[in-house]
Amino acid sequence: MVNHTHKPFTDYDIQALLYDERRVEMFMRAIQETVRPGDVVVDAGSGTGLLGLLAAKQGAAKVYCLELNSYFIPVIEENAKRNGLADRIVAVAADATTCALPEQVDVIICEVISAGFFYEPQLQILANLRKYLKPGGRMVPFAVENKIELIDAQEELYGLTLTYDSRFSPLPKDAPLTGAVTYLDTDFYKDCDDVIAAEVALRATSTGEANAARITYRISFTPGLGSSEPTDFLLNPQIIFLRSPVKLIEGEDYKLSIRYRASTAPISSEIIVDRR
Repeated sequence: MVNHTHKPFTDYDIQALLYDERRVEMFMRAIQETVRPGDVVVDAGSGTGLLGLLAAKQGAAKVYCLELNSYFIPVIEENAKRNGLADRIVAVAADATTCALPEQVDVIICEVISAGFFYEPQLQILANLRKYLKPGGRMVPFAVENKIELIDAQEELYGLTLTYDSRFSPLPKDAPLTGAVTYLDTDFYKDCDDVIAAEVALRATSTGEANAARITYRISFTPGLGSSEPTDFLLNPQIIFLRSPVKLIEGEDYKLSIRYRASTAPISSEIIVDRR
């Protein structure tokens, strides 16, 4: 499998996150339910500092805003200053997968998540930062459930056949051929292997040719707040084309095996489908 170095988000990505209002509304509610006055918080993958600022506004005494893209450090600092929160925000240019914190924290806020944990190092970040979480500390979000199904995915667009790379945009002719089942249920409070390997049973709901697997996911922000409904930037599916299409027969059972390393591209994954 191909290994990819963690890359900072571009300015465009971070702007998209900032103005995805449905995504931010869920985090705002989760932070309001989680952060307590006087807490020490770390916001990993901070971008413009938005979630860290919300934590400070909620009463956190100190927020470490960790951001890999050093361009955004003065942006975080200026945003803190303009909102009267500069005395509580500590902006740090750092790789959250490896950096050390100067103290233990009450809350970890970290959302670098896509379907299946492809592309983004959420698991690697939390493997590092959990070492600094106080006993009884809290995380936002705290869990993600990933589901997988086989589909007949639309292959042509703009008069071209586009079946090599994966996509996260559903197309009108995508059609499910099996039910969706959970293959990865991740509790961020627990150690998580970044090599993901799973085997699931799928039953065909229609007869047809499956040429792709579709991964969808649900985020648990707090015990009382979760969502699987896509926003502009978050909770979009990952559609991965199979190396060879598989003929499915309605009512028959199939075994799907999947293996990849979290934070790599979907094209690096190994997916095998066999009739049971």
